[in-house]
Amino acid sequence: MELRQSEILRYAGFRGHTPDEAMLKKIEQLKEEILSSVTPRSIFKDVTFETFGDESFFISGVAFKSRKLTSQLKTAKRLLLFAATLGPESDRLLRKYSVSDRSKYVLTQAILTEMIESYSNEICDGLAEKYKNEGLYLMPRFSAGYADLELTAQKSFFELLDISKRIGVTLNDECLMTPSKSVTAFIGLGTKPFCTKNGCSACDKTDCEFRRE
Repeated sequence: MELRQSEILRYAGFRGHTPDEAMLKKIEQLKEEILSSVTPRSIFKDVTFETFGDESFFISGVAFKSRKLTSQLKTAKRLLLFAATLGPESDRLLRKYSVSDRSKYVLTQAILTEMIESYSNEICDGLAEKYKNEGLYLMPRFSAGYADLELTAQKSFFELLDISKRIGVTLNDECLMTPSKSVTAFIGLGTKPFCTKNGCSACDKTDCEFRRE
């Protein structure tokens, strides 16, 4: 998978200046360690759904409430439930550097964040090719905790996709995932091409510290 250096630097907090050679070397060393250690995994499920009014939709009788996602799904034919993780080794590396080297911890966080994003994009690009043959196009990923879809929606999402059993990701009482470098998302399937990149310009969280200028 391709890891974008510009994104790693953005996640690491380098804004408006370029890191020195020593820092760039440290990033490359950490990338090598991480790439040789983590084992990314992903799953998806193609499901049908029904919208109810302007704020809710149902999958197998399970309700999800989000005006923004429901509006997006008005033009979708089917829906993908998607999950991906970098596996437990990613959390082990974070724990190691959190107590031994603060700068490596920050850089490892940044690299892993870019890695799960890049891996998810790679898998979704493959899905896009698969469904294009059916005349269907992927809509942008939409995750619990984004916009008006409550994070508690993760509970039902996990059950529908059987995520813990299939790829070993668990959910705690606060609906946070372990391993931490994991993602879940709804992906609509429509009949017209749709930009699938989750860029900052499409996000409502304008106070995000990682938002692109």
